[in-house]
Amino acid sequence: MLICVTYDHRLLICATSDSVIKRKDNTLILERVCKDPTEDDFEDDKQLNYEYLLGEDLLMPAGNKKYIPVESVESIFSFGSIHFNSRFLYFLSQNQIPVHIFSYYGNYAGSFLPAERSISGQSLIKQVIHYNHPLKRLEIAKQIIEASIANETANLNYYKNRNAQVNDFIEQLEEISLYINTAQSVDELMGYEGAAKKIYYSSWKNIFKYPVDFFGRMKNPPNNLINALISYGNMVVYSTCLNEIYHTRLYPEVGFVHQAGEGKLSLSYDIADIFKPLLTDRAIFKMINRNIISEKDAFIKNGRCILKKTARQAFVEEMNNKLMTKIQLDGKEVRYSYRRIIREECYKILRHINDEEKYKAYITKW
Repeated sequence: MLICVTYDHRLLICATSDSVIKRKDNTLILERVCKDPTEDDFEDDKQLNYEYLLGEDLLMPAGNKKYIPVESVESIFSFGSIHFNSRFLYFLSQNQIPVHIFSYYGNYAGSFLPAERSISGQSLIKQVIHYNHPLKRLEIAKQIIEASIANETANLNYYKNRNAQVNDFIEQLEEISLYINTAQSVDELMGYEGAAKKIYYSSWKNIFKYPVDFFGRMKNPPNNLINALISYGNMVVYSTCLNEIYHTRLYPEVGFVHQAGEGKLSLSYDIADIFKPLLTDRAIFKMINRNIISEKDAFIKNGRCILKKTARQAFVEEMNNKLMTKIQLDGKEVRYSYRRIIREECYKILRHINDEEKYKAYITKW
């Protein structure tokens, strides 16, 4: 199954089944080439070790084909197995098309980011200065965590207005929010964020209309349906943030809440914290409360909860719908999609570190 979503007159390509992606002149050819793994396939993990080796004259197996002009492609997200060669990656690099890869299990595997991008040595220096300066870093971090908790609270208020018993949880989140401005360090802020997350996740049992096994966040590995959906959705948000950072002069390795380190894309995690409640969490609430996904759509393998194919496809499609939902922003004449709002968030941080305007993180109005 291939989902193509229009974004600023360009396409975000999501491959949710095993696919070959190949170049023909200035056209991308996407073709489904093999059966998706089922629950039975996981009885022997060796069955997942198939691959296609691509050459210039490869004759692709018969399947569903889609032809897309390369100039209309903004980025590629793979949620199945994509098969390509180094020459194809070079072609993507020439056309400034990032690729974000997820495993069958929903893990974020990595991204291919073309070398040629909008870079600025001055922006990097200023971003690092703000990271290394305790007060400058704390100022940005407060905005991010305040917005994250505010957006979680907005979700609870939405369901409060639909008779969910979440009043006590809202009051606790609002109380924690009062301490954000008085925090003296990023570590203190992260302590408040962690406390808020526990309260927030505890409220979910009062939001779900159908019984599901969820008593708190479990990441490594996700041990039930809800944790699997959270992990899967958050990986989409992380890579979306990375994708939008790529198109600005910011550097994803230097964040303000999350610690910089080897192999870490800290700024992606920072920006994702603002939008996870509005994207991942809202998608989960909808899928569970409308009984689109239930516990029969997942299974446990070696202590890990794995989403079945139909659930993955439905959830990715709903995440796409959330990302493309258009919102009216204050002072803007046109409505912006959440994907565009994430890029605007990057530009706001960039303007802040360039001393053009104070950063005010995005807080939803609804």
